Amino acid sequence: MQFDGQITANLPAIDFSETALFYQYLGLSVHYQSSEWMIMRLGNGMLLEFFHHPSLDAKHSWHSACIRVQDLHCYYEYWSGLNWQDWPAARITEIQNFEEISQFCIIDINGSLLRCIQVNEKDERRIIYKGSAVQI
Repeated sequence: MQFDGQITANLPAIDFSETALFYQYLGLSVHYQSSEWMIMRLGNGMLLEFFHHPSLDAKHSWHSACIRVQDLHCYYEYWSGLNWQDWPAARITEIQNFEEISQFCIIDINGSLLRCIQVNEKDERRIIYKGSAVQI
């Protein structure tokens, strides 16, 4: 079996127009939209999909997605430089550095958590062998 295709994150959108405006502010563009579904693109290949969920309580949302990047600081500098006061329901965290990853998070206007993650170099050389991490 050859597996072809891609897997994308699907997040709720209380209001497609507001969600599109917020994500366009972050640099994404609308790739497709219907009354029930919206797909947004960042750069050449990153897609983020949204399903219409008008009854969602953003303060109790548990939805999330990961954005994996090679240069976390570049994304952080761009997104943290935006005027977050324009979107009082949204916020961005500082960069957190852990042993295996560095990350910052964005909470969008729908209450969804976006983790922007960079795998630290030494962790990229590790493999899992019989349930244990092995340095290569």
